[in-house]
Amino acid sequence: MNTLEYLDAVKAARGIASDYALAKALNVRHSTISSYRAGRSRIDDDVALTIAQILKLNPLEVIAAANAERAKTPEMRARWMDVFEGFRALLLHAKSGRGHSPAW
Repeated sequence: MNTLEYLDAVKAARGIASDYALAKALNVRHSTISSYRAGRSRIDDDVALTIAQILKLNPLEVIAAANAERAKTPEMRARWMDVFEGFRALLLHAKSGRGHSPAW
């Protein structure tokens, strides 16, 4: 998922209609949400953690996705995408019953 998908998922999960209410749910300013939507900025690790808590996702998965979006070089992006994909694979493996589910 990317920033916009996470924002929309939080709105859906909380039954939020406006970006103003979304800003309150994420404890950020409405202008911050506007910057996310316009592509001027990306979610930071603290907002990623809040999103993960609201969506009941592994926080490190959301943080890795956010860091991949914020990466300054293709190499950094690739490294963070590897971390993100590793978490996804680990979670899918755990959910399939072939391993223990981490206690996040």
